Amino acid sequence: MFQEIAAAMAQGEAVALLTVVRTHGAAPCAPGTKALLRADGSLVGGLGSASAETRARADARKLLEESGAADIFVYHLDPESGESVGSCGATLEVFIEPVRPEPRLLIAGSGYVALALARLIVPLGWHVALVDDRSENTRSARLPESVDIELGEIADFIRAQRPNQMTAVVIVTRGHRSDREALAAALATEAGYVGMIGSPSKTRAIFKALLREGMAAETLARAHAPIGLDIHAKTPDEIALSIAAELVMWRRGGAGIPLYASNGILEKLLAGDALTTQDEGEEVEAAAG
Repeated sequence: MFQEIAAAMAQGEAVALLTVVRTHGAAPCAPGTKALLRADGSLVGGLGSASAETRARADARKLLEESGAADIFVYHLDPESGESVGSCGATLEVFIEPVRPEPRLLIAGSGYVALALARLIVPLGWHVALVDDRSENTRSARLPESVDIELGEIADFIRAQRPNQMTAVVIVTRGHRSDREALAAALATEAGYVGMIGSPSKTRAIFKALLREGMAAETLARAHAPIGLDIHAKTPDEIALSIAAELVMWRRGGAGIPLYASNGILEKLLAGDALTTQDEGEEVEAAAG
């Protein structure tokens, strides 16, 4: 089982580990029984009950898709349907734990924005590798020790890293040509996220060149360009923040909508929603604070 998990992590594949932690009645398996849900929906191992496995598979996939935390699920087995060993039925308590590989970030370029992004994203749990073809930049870069700094041809480096679905590639090089070459190389991989910095006019010019070179529109549509969320960023640190926010949104499956807008608390109150007991308790707590 753990070899399967290790193989999935190496491929950048998120999986879910299912462990039976408690049973009641005539259960078809013992506590400690494990199964592994792979990203394609297949199950390695089993729980001894087809119906329990179907429900556990659905719950595990939901946790993976919604970036949810580990949780315990209870499945009741009906003896009349042959789900339990005896005639009294059974219950399985299953701990479902999403296991996700550490996200990787490949940064193409070593300018101010690249360095600011690397410093910002490392504390958020990302493994970062930065590459540039200018030795003076890579030698002078002051970054966390965990950041891998490489000197070499950018497009070759991206291909050699073999980006997978848990890899993001951010392209912030010094010019149009190197950006275009890096973007073409990144889009030829299985990277889960590919972003490129630049103005709309620069992005349009690079897109046009790649289409003329024969790149399919469907492939080019994977590019997040211009990169970053629209926060009207101006400085390198602000631009890095807008890029980091989009990376977290991609990793966690967020929508990028302001929380006040998605919750609409004031609108709901004005629409006449009745205050619940919990609301009243929160009001008292807020007033006391």
